[in-house]
Amino acid sequence: MPEARKQTSTIKDVARRANVSVATVSAVINHNRFVSNELVERVIKAIQELGYRPNRIAQGLKKRKSFSLVYIIPDITNPIFAGVTRGIQDVMERLCYNVSIYNTDFSDKKLFHHLTTTLENRPDGIVLSAWHSSEIKRAVSLIQELGIPLVIVHAPRNIEAVDAVLVDEEKGGFEAASYLLELGHRNIVSLGVMNSTTSFLREQGYRRALKQANIPISEEFIIKSASFSSRDGCDSIYQAVNSGIKFAAIFAHSDSIAVGAIEALNRMGLRVPEVVSVVGFDGTYAFSTFPKLTTMLIPNREMGKRAAEILSKRMAVVSEKGGNVVEMMKPQLLVQDSTQRLINESL
Repeated sequence: MPEARKQTSTIKDVARRANVSVATVSAVINHNRFVSNELVERVIKAIQELGYRPNRIAQGLKKRKSFSLVYIIPDITNPIFAGVTRGIQDVMERLCYNVSIYNTDFSDKKLFHHLTTTLENRPDGIVLSAWHSSEIKRAVSLIQELGIPLVIVHAPRNIEAVDAVLVDEEKGGFEAASYLLELGHRNIVSLGVMNSTTSFLREQGYRRALKQANIPISEEFIIKSASFSSRDGCDSIYQAVNSGIKFAAIFAHSDSIAVGAIEALNRMGLRVPEVVSVVGFDGTYAFSTFPKLTTMLIPNREMGKRAAEILSKRMAVVSEKGGNVVEMMKPQLLVQDSTQRLINESL
């Protein structure tokens, strides 16, 4: 006899298994009204046990929804955006949404090319990680004019009336510099990037930490690279040492810049952390350097989750009322092997 065909589970089966109403199961799937965490967990467990999959094609036709979400990013090779993507998928795939990724390579032209394709396909929502430019503002305005829910993650910061999940960059800079001060360091380089809002905010945190500790801020310690690349970080530290600047610690505004700084110091025979302590920012190279890098970890996956949660509510039939949501995520200090208590005051 042919093997009996496995019966497809229905929403009613899920409701019975979770001991809730069909309306509650629907609310969990569509995220269109509040459901307690306990009930959400019961429904999700029942969905997983039964292998239930909503008929999104039928629902989409009925509700005029595509059950698709687009995440537009500037650099697909950057681990930061990989973490955000994981967080978005954690939430949206549970709700049976497809997540598409579009890479722009920091190009306004590519951004509008992908945006044109995206808007033609009419996704239910868009997550955007971009850069600061007038073209980005125009892109955001276009999305808003079409009424498509939008959440910005990381950047840009200079656009009002948009939901956003951002890093508290100033707080992170403050904590990084404060940690070096606690180790006894006073001659601390702030290794940032020119024309970067992110770097500027991290520098403001550095300045606040030194001011709070009553340490005079020497402008020669404020070094700005051409970019966040390790190569530019390496070049900047070479130039600083060769110009006679005396320092015992570096607060690098990204892990990649920190990697370049460590390379320059090693080539010049200045051991890390015995001679110079180095702190990075973002966590992308936290476990890829020798010595292992002390850094400020950015919770990228959690940022992606929060962006997806905010967006799913905006996409629901019953949307949240009120103004835009802006959440600031705090980076966490990860102490590893590239820092130690001060032994000598300068190089």
